[in-house]
Amino acid sequence: MAVQNYGDFVRIGPNHLAVGNPAAIETVFGTKNGRAWRKGGLYEGFNMHIPNARTDNFSERDETKAAERRRLVGAMYSQSNVLKYEPCIDRLIDLFRQQMKNLSESGESMDMSVWLERYTFDVMGEIFHGREGGFGMVRDGKDYNRWCYLMSVMPDVGASITYMPRGFQSLYLLSQLVFRNTRDGIVGMLDTVTQAKKAASERWKLMQEGGDYPKTDMLSGLLEMVREKGENINWNFSDVVVEVWSVIWAGSDTTATALTAIFYHLHKHPTKLAKLRQEIDTAFEQGRLENPVRFSAARKLPYLHAVVMESMRIHPSTGAGFPREVPSGGVQLCGTFVPGDVEVLMTAGAVQVDKRAFGEDSHEWIPERWLQDAETVRQMEKSMLQFGHGPRMCLGRTVSETEMYKLLPTILREFNFEILVDRWEVHKGWFNRSKNVICQVRPRNLE
Repeated sequence: MAVQNYGDFVRIGPNHLAVGNPAAIETVFGTKNGRAWRKGGLYEGFNMHIPNARTDNFSERDETKAAERRRLVGAMYSQSNVLKYEPCIDRLIDLFRQQMKNLSESGESMDMSVWLERYTFDVMGEIFHGREGGFGMVRDGKDYNRWCYLMSVMPDVGASITYMPRGFQSLYLLSQLVFRNTRDGIVGMLDTVTQAKKAASERWKLMQEGGDYPKTDMLSGLLEMVREKGENINWNFSDVVVEVWSVIWAGSDTTATALTAIFYHLHKHPTKLAKLRQEIDTAFEQGRLENPVRFSAARKLPYLHAVVMESMRIHPSTGAGFPREVPSGGVQLCGTFVPGDVEVLMTAGAVQVDKRAFGEDSHEWIPERWLQDAETVRQMEKSMLQFGHGPRMCLGRTVSETEMYKLLPTILREFNFEILVDRWEVHKGWFNRSKNVICQVRPRNLE
């Protein structure tokens, strides 16, 4: 990365500056100077412009509007509220366990990254589309709607377009349309909006007619806001569609990437895997964990938490940076003056391996670094951008963490996985997608 080769400040465009010093994070993404910096122009390209609806939280550049939207939906993403959806995730974990049992009995090898992506999509299907079993990807072993495939082709094109000067964006898109992947991706993005409308419409009809429907999932919660106080808070059906659409694109692949990184690094470090398994086994023996695994209990396992944090640090889910506009008048950033209206860009892949924040061994996967004293850990946490930082931090973090902390203890306790050939491959684009985690699964002897 440029900042690792050329220093903390690298000009990467006429009005764009890459910054690599973790000490700048709070200034760039926080509210150190009284208010958050405006998001950069890149985010415009992810706005679907759904009629009569607010812009989704990720794409919204206006800080006042973004804060208003967060006030409306933020409670839905609180950890206490997300825990209401644990039974939805439990159903998916049961299906996942069954598929692992089937694969162990057949002796077939499999790509774990594929199964983890199916799992994360199905969780979104359960919680946000109101479908028991999600989209059926884990249950049937299929990529329904081709969403897993679409996530591998469209984000890079979309990001590339938004990074370009406006005059070249249309030309670039037209040039990319000769490729089938691009055409598929555009159709797929539009289809997700259609699917979101369909899910919301079907649920709304059941609610209006007094039919039987899940009362506690996210979809019902969002629609209840429309029914109970929509006019008073200016929240309508189209706003629900935006929320349901956005989580498909923002909430599935990022979590799958993190889970795959955790799984891969653990199985490349057998002693660390054994240490984590011992912690999990002991927790089950002492009754601190039980099936189905509760998030609140799993989150208290210190080594599991260390493994999760270290994997997200060394292999962040997003590869692109998060641009912010420097306020008019400019600022002093880590001792360097940056003029106003310049777009500053910081990437998780750069700051999360910075030696000033994580030590001389920052490029190595060492979970134990997260078991140091509280102040050291707090400083490292301040240098993490896995979920963003400050008031625009990812709202879905609670959902993502709940998915991870529930699945990992379950499958690591019940199954042994052997990576057959190390063909781990990482595509470094908008998402740091990984694949080819080819392994074989066998049941563990728990007696």
